[in-house]
Amino acid sequence: MISVSTPIDDLGIAVLAESAGAAAAHAGGGAEAAALVVRLLAQDARRRHTVDTPDADIHLAVDIDGTELTLTMRDQGEPVNSPPPTVLALVELGLATAADGGVDGRGNVVVARVPLPRHGRLLEVDDLEVLDDDVAESDVPVEIRLLTPADAFELTRCIFRCYGWTYAVQDMYFPDRVAAAVESGRRIGAVAVTPDGEIVAHVGFGFVADGVVEGGVAVTDPRFRGRGLMGQVGSVLDLSTLGVHAVLGRAVLTHPVTQKASVASGSSIVGMFLDAAGPVQQVGFTDGLIEHRMSYGIVYRLLEPMDPAEIWIPGRYLDLARQVVAGSGFPLTIAEVQPVDAPATSVMTSSYDALKQAGTVKVTVVGDDLVAVLDGILGQFRNAGAEQVLVYLPADQPALATVGAGLPSLQLAYAAILPVFGELGNCLVLQWLRNPAVDDSPFVFGDDRFRFLTHLIVDQATTLGDQETQHRMRRARLEQLLALLPEDSAS
Repeated sequence: MISVSTPIDDLGIAVLAESAGAAAAHAGGGAEAAALVVRLLAQDARRRHTVDTPDADIHLAVDIDGTELTLTMRDQGEPVNSPPPTVLALVELGLATAADGGVDGRGNVVVARVPLPRHGRLLEVDDLEVLDDDVAESDVPVEIRLLTPADAFELTRCIFRCYGWTYAVQDMYFPDRVAAAVESGRRIGAVAVTPDGEIVAHVGFGFVADGVVEGGVAVTDPRFRGRGLMGQVGSVLDLSTLGVHAVLGRAVLTHPVTQKASVASGSSIVGMFLDAAGPVQQVGFTDGLIEHRMSYGIVYRLLEPMDPAEIWIPGRYLDLARQVVAGSGFPLTIAEVQPVDAPATSVMTSSYDALKQAGTVKVTVVGDDLVAVLDGILGQFRNAGAEQVLVYLPADQPALATVGAGLPSLQLAYAAILPVFGELGNCLVLQWLRNPAVDDSPFVFGDDRFRFLTHLIVDQATTLGDQETQHRMRRARLEQLLALLPEDSAS
């Protein structure tokens, strides 16, 4: 849309802020928010510009991405691995939808997303009603075909007819967001459509890494259940021709339906994401609103054979990793720890999503400073209100086994192993939880493999949380004892 470069001074910052505001106004709204975000990004870049360089300018690119304005700031100052806290605060307040930061081959890059007015345009339901499970069956014929951006409106209506306002994937209530995701290729799917244009079944996937999609948005209108539409719709999607080599899935732990379906599809159980999303109401499975955050069993299915590979896992996570690898059938071997020279500096990016109260960190290079840098990022996310943070680590790098030995001290517990996960390769995922004492009493298991692995992962998260609490209490007790000592008279 626009690209602007200015000196890193007061005038340059003002020009960038005005440019972002003008671009937002031209795109339909959000001028004040865009200008404020850019001003804060530029001020942070100036603070980090501590050494003169040939390229002392800061560079701003403003683009429209569906229903959001993306503000991309580049600079050559001290390296970043997360968005500045000032911008994270705006994400928490809703003035921005998300922010991420890191380095690439050209320097620092921080991206913030500001919602355009249509981002918040919600499905209108004046002429809709939620259908009961015992509604009369329909024999109306349907057409099975691929999902298009033009289907977004009818798809959101279908979801409301099935679930009311209780569907866990909240973006699916915003037709413009759905259309933008389909148009950009970030979401793919197929639908069953009546002659009147009603969508009555859908199976969809969203890309989460290069060649990897996540499933989970599947729905059938109660009037059309029992006709095998889900299988027919799913068969239209030939994922391999769409560049997909692996499918990640989330099996809800509060009822057994998706767990059984995941196992039946041939997926392997690779971990658990605990406290990963806000409370929902599961129509047809549980009564009333689930008050706690939702946890999921993570399953993974390779669509094409992978080459055998060695992976390196820090010692505290070895037992869980061995359980997962042994039960998955993936050609992975956990290698022995070996002395290795790690680079001094880790390379990573991180992002925060206020809607989910969740942070994400993706490490591409494991360096000696890994634990220290992650500690700083986790602190920023805690202050921003995060309930959960997922850390993705490249398990193909031998340094992870040694440098990563300190990660449990950050309350990072095992989450999952994801083979061939985009640019990260074979990936170890860890999770930080604000409340590590996860209540697993509401969990209902449809398979003993889910039960066994869930208990192991919950136990580790709770244990690491308890250790951190004990450390703080010991420190507090030490301070109390020191306060009782007489003051040094010579001081």
